[in-house]
This record gives sequence, C-alpha cells and structure tokens, in this order.
Amino acid sequence: MVSICKTCRGLQKSQRTPEGGASGALQWFNTTLPLLRRSATAGCRGCALILQGILLHHDRFIGVSEERLKISAESFLPGPDKQSVQAHLSVELRWKSREDIEPDTLELDYEEKYPDLKLEFYAEKDGQTPFSAIGRGVRISQDFLTDSGLEAARAMIARCLSGHPKCQYTKPGHFPKRLVAVTSDDGSNGVRIHESTDDNMEYLTLSHCWGSRQNVLKTTKSALASHCQSIPWSSLPKTFQDAVAITRSLGFRYIWIDSLCIVQDDPDDYFDESQKLSDIYSGSFLTIAATSAPDSSHGCFMPKQQPFKIQVTDANGSLYKIFVREQPSHHSFKGQFNEDDHMNDWVIPFNCQDAANAQTPLLKRAWAYEERLLSTRVLHFTQSEMILECMEGIQCECGRIDNPMYDPRTTDIIKRELANFTRTNDILAETHDEACNGVDAVASQLADTGLDTEDTQKSGIKEELIQLWSYIITEYTARDLTFDRDRLLAIAGIARQLLHYPILGSYIAGHWTCSTLNLLWYPSDPSHSRRSTSSKVPTWSWASVEGSPIYFDNTTAMDLACTANFPCEVGRHGDGLQKWAPTSGGRIEISAAMATEVVLRIDSFHGYSLTKNGVSVEFTPDVNRPEGDDKLAPGDTLICVLASMTYRSSITGFILKPLESQPDSYTYRRVGRFECYECDCDTNLDDPGDAEALLGLWFPEVEDMTELDNGPRRKFSVI
Repeated sequence: MVSICKTCRGLQKSQRTPEGGASGALQWFNTTLPLLRRSATAGCRGCALILQGILLHHDRFIGVSEERLKISAESFLPGPDKQSVQAHLSVELRWKSREDIEPDTLELDYEEKYPDLKLEFYAEKDGQTPFSAIGRGVRISQDFLTDSGLEAARAMIARCLSGHPKCQYTKPGHFPKRLVAVTSDDGSNGVRIHESTDDNMEYLTLSHCWGSRQNVLKTTKSALASHCQSIPWSSLPKTFQDAVAITRSLGFRYIWIDSLCIVQDDPDDYFDESQKLSDIYSGSFLTIAATSAPDSSHGCFMPKQQPFKIQVTDANGSLYKIFVREQPSHHSFKGQFNEDDHMNDWVIPFNCQDAANAQTPLLKRAWAYEERLLSTRVLHFTQSEMILECMEGIQCECGRIDNPMYDPRTTDIIKRELANFTRTNDILAETHDEACNGVDAVASQLADTGLDTEDTQKSGIKEELIQLWSYIITEYTARDLTFDRDRLLAIAGIARQLLHYPILGSYIAGHWTCSTLNLLWYPSDPSHSRRSTSSKVPTWSWASVEGSPIYFDNTTAMDLACTANFPCEVGRHGDGLQKWAPTSGGRIEISAAMATEVVLRIDSFHGYSLTKNGVSVEFTPDVNRPEGDDKLAPGDTLICVLASMTYRSSITGFILKPLESQPDSYTYRRVGRFECYECDCDTNLDDPGDAEALLGLWFPEVEDMTELDNGPRRKFSVI
C-alpha cells in the first residue's frame, strides 16, 4: 500500500475533503520551509515540486531565516452556480512580522494579512498534470501587440461596453483643441498634431508620469507649427511610441497626449486646456495608462518575468510540464474595507503608500488621479498584467482582481461612486443658469437645518456629494504634485463634473459653498505639512497646505451658530459658468456666536496650547514650524472660533491670526483647526474637564446654548 504524504496529501483532490461545504477554497497545508524541505527529501513528489517552485523565487527572501518562512497552499472548487473557477494551485509565503514593517506602512492590511509572496502552479494547453490539485492556468499576455494581448484587451473592453450602462460613450462638451494623429498621409511612421473643430472624432487619451521633464517631448509656441506638419517617430519617447502603437492596434486614428496637445509655454493655453480635462478624459473612448512606468522613457509595456517551467513525472514515468509564476498582487487597486460598507466607513486614503504603489508609480501622481476618475475606461499597463478600470467595475487578465474567492479585499470604489452622480440622470442634476449679481454672497451654515421636509432627498444627496468630495480631496492630496501652482488646477476637472448639481452652490478655491463644514479641514500629518507657495490660494482653503493628506469634518451633532459668506466670483473668461473660481479665492467672512481671544503657549512638553481664564487646550498648527505670515510666538493673541460639536464628543473650530500688516482691519489668516476633547484647568491639572466643559469655562456669558442663533455675533474677514 502506497503511503500518502501527511504534508501535501500528494496534491490529490481525492485525499482532501473541503471544509465547510463543497465550494470555495480547498486548503492543502500550512507548514514551514524546513518541514517542506524534509518532506521533499523523504521522497514526496508534490512537496518536492512546491519546494522547487519556491526556491526559484529565492531572491525575494534572501537573508530570511528558513524557520520564519510560513507556507500554505490552496486550490479552488466551483460554487453551486457552477461558476468558472481557476484550476491553479495557490501557494502563499509569509515571513514578515509587524516589527519588520516600516512605520509609514503600518496601515496597509496586506502587510499582515496578505502574503509576502504568492505563487501559482499551473499547467498549459490541456491542463493535464500528475496532481489533480494543479490544473490549467489563466493565460497572461506577454506582449500587447501580439494576438493574445489584443484579444485580452478587446475582450475586457467588450464586456464593459455590453454590460455597463454608465460606461456608454458620451460626446465631450468641449472637444479637444488638438489631437495627435497617429496615421500620416505620406505613409511614414511619424505622427502630427491635428487641429480641428470636428467634434465627431473618436479618440484615446494617455495618462503617464512625466518624470524628469528633460525626457518629455513638449509642444511649445515655437514648435507648434512644425508639430502640426510632422513629429518624427524617433523623437517620441518610448511611452508615446507605445501609446501610438496601442491606438493604431485598437483601430483609432487619434490620441490626446497632454505634453503634445497643450502648448506648454503658453500660460493661457495651459490654463484653458487644463480646464477642459473633465471633458477631454470623460469624452475619450479609452485612457491608456502607463501605470508602472516612472517616466516617459520606460514605455507602457514593462518587461514581465517569464514563468518558470518545472518538469515532473507521474508514477509511470510519464513527463509533464508545470509552470510557476508570481501572482499579480493588485495591491495598488485593493483596499481595507468591504464594498458594502457605507461611505462613512471607508478607509481613506485608499492605498497610496509607497509600499503599495512600488510597482505602480503613476497611481501616486495627483494629475493622474484626476485623469483616472474622469476617464470612462482606463487600461492600466502594469508589470504583471493589463487591468481595465471603468465606471462600473474593474477587470484584469488573471481574472482575480474583483473576485472575493481569491482576494476578499475590495477594489477602489470612489470612481464608481463618482459615476453614480455624474453618469446617471438624477432629478437634481440639472443645469442652472442662476445669475450672480457680484455683490451678494453665498451663505451656508455648518449644520443645515433650513431645508423643508419635502427637500429631504436633496439634503441627503447634498450630504453624500460633500462627503464624496471630501474623500476625493483626501485621496488627491495624498498624491504627489510637482508644482504648487497646479494644486487647484489638477482637481478642477472633477469639480466641473459636479457643476450641474445646483445644491452644491458655487465652487471657489476647492470648496463648494453649500457647506462650510469643509472649512474644518486639517492635515493628517502636520509635521510634514507646509504652506503652499502659490499666492492665489487663501489660507481658508485646504489647497493652501502641502505635504500631507487633508481630512475633513463633515458631520456635526450641534451647530454652534457659525456661518461663512463666500465671495461670489465669475469664471475667468465669462464663459457662463457663474460662481466658478477653481484656482483662486478671495476673502470669506466668518460670523460666529462663540469666538474669543486666547493666548498661545509653546513649550517642549505640550507643544502648542491655547489658554483663557486659566483653562488651556492643546492645539496643532496647520503647518510644521510656522514662519513668515504664519509665524507663532509664545504670548500671541489668537482668535478661537468654535464652529460645532461633533459626534466624537469634541468641539471643533478655527484658529485665526490677525494680519500683522493690517492690525486694525479685522482681517485674519487661518493658522490651524481647533479640536478639543478635554481641557485642563491650570489650578487642577490632574482632573481635566471634557470638551463640553470648555463652553462654560471660556464663554461664561452664554447661558442658553439653544439661543445662540438669536445672540450677538462676531465677524472675521479671513484671507
């Protein structure tokens, strides 16, 4: 009688009964590398195969003690609906502990829950192997321009076109002023800039990392005329060449490439065309994303590691070929929350740490984030496979990215949530041409209680839109931007998509004026934040702070009678987009029932704190090491404006500093956000009071909190 290996059960399905039913994952073993090596040495062909496949990837765990290498294996069974299930054997290796993880990556769930290395063992062609646990694998194309690569891309696009109503092609409102024509009349391989008013042409777009700007071919005022005649093929960087080749292979004649289709040294053209990105990318049939290329010299088609081939024999000596390769990780596209979670439970930023995007540098770029959200379809070219991300879903060549059987983490859902508002015909999404008289201001209260009961639906949609916008800004500010001047410009295209919702009010310097809750923003890591070098960005805007993801307070348990009046501004060229000031903003007027002078303390132990009437609370400035107009010194008198009480049992508001150059003008700069959970009495530091106690200690004159709206107000002009 032949003995069965106790470790791997000979990788025969007849030796393994699925746990918890007849579908899902079939667990084979959990062991360590030394134990697997011992079993292979004892003569088990299944353990020897897995050991050989692991050691072929030894460069991934050089220097790691073998005792730390934990190994598990599973295969998959079809469910009751007999859905197609991949027949490979999945082998996972883990060796990192929490102590091995860099501090800035501790939030990444995959560092602990997702394996450090994931391999798949599979067969090709007829899928026959000596081990029933190992069947035929899913083919991943090695070259897009081959038949298999084109077939894979076209199949994903076809599934999107046939099954996704929100992804149906829509003609842009503003057609691109210029396109790159990828076919030439003289039969040469070169391309040229095509200028046309014909808005019926289909085109693709390119999203790419510029990298070192010396490597990027650009259209300038002096080069425009020659580029309209011809751009030699040899002058195109590799990424542009690949994008042109993709465009031709898919049967299109035009592609929009930012550095070629925008005159880079013409400020007016740069501003105007950047303002059209919303229409340019949303009107494109497909965006080609060079997702794994750090700059334009690397191309779209990154070299892929070929699978290793292992020869094995069965009991009769017949020879078989089994392949082993590293599985696509999908780290950059997967997150930590369930797809069914409410928006308020999302983990934001989604996945923008360097560790998650080591192989996808494009996803760390702020301009590319806007392009990704605006595009109907994005075809990502990564080091491992092609991924198609659209308004209603996400697909990949390996077929696992959106299947919870293989990976329970959810994919990025913000693009799909945005499409729910921009790609559906909602009764509230209607164009409005309400006139703005240039004198009035748009007033909005922190807690919106003025809506009638019949407007509950509008109120709910507005809250969801503001919440979604705040998440988009958090994701956007977590990404890299080369120039501060682009901070507001590179997000304006997404804002333009939401302009047809009149319930949002005006859009000024990154803020929707329907809710001043968004003024309660704060940098998640002030130690890395700095003030923007752009003089056009007011201090009350989140865009005035660089270097850290920006978070928002969008919910309140109690409005403390604080309102804000925004300036009413008109689009730059009077194009009919009233109250549209996407890249700059004037002063706002804050009106508050609870505002008071406080004295700033700075010490090495507590850092910054604010004190009044012997009561102090901690305070964190918006920027690290405030200097210049933001400079703070011990003993400074600042203004603390209380805005709301939150469901976190805290009080939030703004910290304002008088403008030193105009001390009598009642003009201020925002220098921070205030959030109090507890306060300290200088006479009794061992017994701190809660946040609500601060109201009575700093504002003893307020006897009835329910009458704040009817009481006196103080006004502050904030620039």
